[in-house]
Formats: sequence, structure tokens, C-alpha cells
Amino acid sequence: MWRHKIRTGGIVVGMLSVAWAVVYAVVALAVSPADQSVPLPDGRSLAYMILQDAPPTARRVILVHGAPANASSWNLLLRKGAGDLAGLEILAVDRLGYGNSSAGSELSLAEHARSLEPLLGDGVILVGHSYGGPVVLRAAAEFPDRVGGIVLVAGACDPYMNDSQITRRAINVVALAIPEPWVVANRELLALTDENRDMIDLLDRVTCPVVVVHGTWDPVCPHDGTVGYLKRSLVSSSGVRVVSLERVGHNIHLTRPAVLAGEIRALAASLDSTAHEGRR
Repeated sequence: MWRHKIRTGGIVVGMLSVAWAVVYAVVALAVSPADQSVPLPDGRSLAYMILQDAPPTARRVILVHGAPANASSWNLLLRKGAGDLAGLEILAVDRLGYGNSSAGSELSLAEHARSLEPLLGDGVILVGHSYGGPVVLRAAAEFPDRVGGIVLVAGACDPYMNDSQITRRAINVVALAIPEPWVVANRELLALTDENRDMIDLLDRVTCPVVVVHGTWDPVCPHDGTVGYLKRSLVSSSGVRVVSLERVGHNIHLTRPAVLAGEIRALAASLDSTAHEGRR
């Protein structure tokens, strides 16, 4: 009996080791396709790519990835949502610390938000997944006159979320055995609870419409806590639309890209309609 248990345990450990090696390789060897960059006032630079070009008058959409990832994480969204996204200028950034942007761990949501400023146009739509969610939320608070609307995709915005700080501190201890993007992501997430709490008093600056796209089976950012917090807090928003996706997890941009593209298009159409009404 004990030999069977040892053999079974060995198989499980072996499978986990192989899975870890595969995940390590994917994350460590991932290369960002971002081929353009803008200088920032502090000497750093933000890399980005144009996923879909459009006429100068087109509305700009900026996609902000989670942790860890880079601009390439949005490729499926463009492929599956090409019809809905037609006519929009689509940009994807490498957040500070990732891909081809300046290296190093940036723990401040305010700094991440400010790094987007050079790319902001009139009425830009910001789309943020996971950690990218509070980044675009902070950008909407910092630049209310330049952000037309935001889409929070499984956004890690809830300051009261029960995150595993002990696990994250343990990961820091073995940082040398972890791909660099994960090390950066872990440091960001350790600081995220305090960063989200610091943003609580700023959320009344968010005046643009907000679309919250969230899966009911999200194990990373629980649906009810996140949605409830955002609905209570975004009191100055011109409208908060919640799209709850049943039996969907955290990576909505990968598992439901067509649904997300449709919501981006709907928000753009709503902004265009409001702008047209305002010119009458």
C-alpha cells in the first residue's frame, strides 16, 4: 500500500514539475510584439503596438494587460472581434516593467496611469484586464477630461478582496527560480491592496461611463465583491453597466473575446451618439 502511495505521489510530483517547466518556458520566453514607444517625463518609456490602424478621426481604444502579460495577450480579442472593432484605432501597451517598456517593478497605480497619458486622445476608451483594471480606473480619475469611457475586464479593483499575501511573500523568497515577469507581477500584487485603498477617495472623479465585464466563476477577483464595490463607489460616473458572464472565469479576453469586443463596440457607439447629440 505504501509503495503505491509513493508511486502515485511521484507521478503527481512529476506531472506538476513538467507543468511548471512548461509554464516557466511560456512566461520566461514570451516576447512582446510592441514595436513603438513614447518617452515619459521621468526618463522611462512605454512600449505599445497598433493592433488595428484607423483614420485620424477614429476613436482610440487602449488595451492594458494584467500581471504578468504583455501587449500580445490581446491578439485573440482582435481576431475574434474584428467585426465589432472595425473602424476603431486599437492600441495595446506593455505596462511599465513588462515587455519592451522600461524594466523594473512599478508598484504605483498612479504612475501606471500617468504612463498612459502620452497616448490619451479625445474621448479615448481604456480597457483593462485584471491588474490593468485599477490602472485604467486610476487613469479615468486622473484624466477625466480625456478619457471617454473605460471597460473593466475581471478588474482587480476591490480593496477588500481577500488576497493571499502570505503566498506572495513566499514567492518573493524564491524569486530567482521564477520568470522575471512573474516576479514583477508578484510585487505589484503585494502592493495592490494598499494601492486600491488609496484610490477609494478618488473614485468620485471618475465621470465617464464604465462597463464592468466579470465572470461569475472568477477565482482571482470574486464577482460579487468586485461588482458590488464598483457599483457603490462610482457615484459620479455617467453610467455603470455590469455584464455578468455566467460560468466564466478570470481570463475573459481569452475565453469570451467576441463578447468583450461587442461591449467595446457598444460603448464606442454610445459615446459617438452622445457626442452627436451634443453637437446639435
